[in-house]
Amino acid sequence: MTLSTASFDLGNSKPGVAANAAAVRNAVEQHLERLVATLPGVPPNLQRAVRHALLGQSKRVRPVLLFLVAEPGPGEHRAALDAGCAVEMVHTASLILDDLPCMDDAQLRRQQPATHIAFGQSTAILSAIALLSRAFGIIAELEDVPEATRVRLTSILSNAVGWEGLVAGQELDVNGREGLVGVSEIEELNWLKTGILFVAAAEMGAVLRGLEDERIEAIRRFARHFGVAFQTADDLLDRSASAADIGKDVQKDGDKVTLITLFGTSKAQLSYEEHLAKAEQALVDSRVDAAPIRELMQRLFETRRAQEQ
Repeated sequence: MTLSTASFDLGNSKPGVAANAAAVRNAVEQHLERLVATLPGVPPNLQRAVRHALLGQSKRVRPVLLFLVAEPGPGEHRAALDAGCAVEMVHTASLILDDLPCMDDAQLRRQQPATHIAFGQSTAILSAIALLSRAFGIIAELEDVPEATRVRLTSILSNAVGWEGLVAGQELDVNGREGLVGVSEIEELNWLKTGILFVAAAEMGAVLRGLEDERIEAIRRFARHFGVAFQTADDLLDRSASAADIGKDVQKDGDKVTLITLFGTSKAQLSYEEHLAKAEQALVDSRVDAAPIRELMQRLFETRRAQEQ
C-alpha cells in the first residue's frame, strides 16, 4: 500500500530542526488511520475490531518517541512514521491480550470498552495476532531503508515482544508476582511489561538515524529509565485515579506485589523521580536534540501528576 505523508504538518520540517511533539502525535494518528482505512479481504468484523483497538484515544508515546529520536529529514518522514506505527500496533496487541478475562479481565481501555468486551474474546485474540503480524510486515516493507537496517529493526522489535520481553513480563505479571520481594525485582517486571517497548521504539529511531553504538546505548539507557518511571507512575494512578480520568480500569492491581504494596506510595514516588533523573542524564549523554523529547515527557508526566490529585 502506498501512502503519502505530504499532508502531514510536523511543525518545523527544516533539516536539523526537531519537530514539535504534539505535531508528531497528530501525524502518527493520521498515519495509523491510513494504515487501517481499507483492508481488502479482511472480514468486516475483524476490521472493526482492529480499528477499535488501534485508533482509540491514546498519547502515542512510543511512536512519537521513535520519531523524535530519529529526527528524520523532510524526505524521511514516511519511514519514521511507518516504524513508529508498527511499534504502536505491537503495543496495542499487547493491550488487547492484557485485558482478556484470563489475564487482567479489564472492561475499559482507551476511553472505550476493551476489545474483547466490544467484539468477543475470539475476535479480540485474532485482532491482536493480526496487529502483531502486520507490524512486522510494515518494517519489512519500509521504503528507502537499506535491507540491513530493516533486518536490524525487525530484530529489535522481535526481541522486545518475545519470551525475553513483553511475553515474559506478562507471564511474570500473571503467575510470578508472589515471588517478588525487592525493588530491583519489581522494577525488572516493570521493565519487561513497559520499559522494553520504550527501549525498542527509541533504539529503532536511533538505528533509522544511523547513530553510532555509543549514542544508541545512551538512548537505550534513557528509554529504559523513562519506561520504568512510566510504569511506576501507572501503578500510582491505579491506586489514586478514576477510570474516567485515565480511560481504563483502575484498582486492577488488587493484592499484586508492586512497589506500592511492598514499600508504600512514598517509596514508589521516590523510585519514579530517581528514574526520571537518570533518564535525563542519559538523554544528555546521547547528544540528540533533547527539547522535543523533554516536551513529550513533561506533557505525559504532568498529566499523570494532575490525575493523581
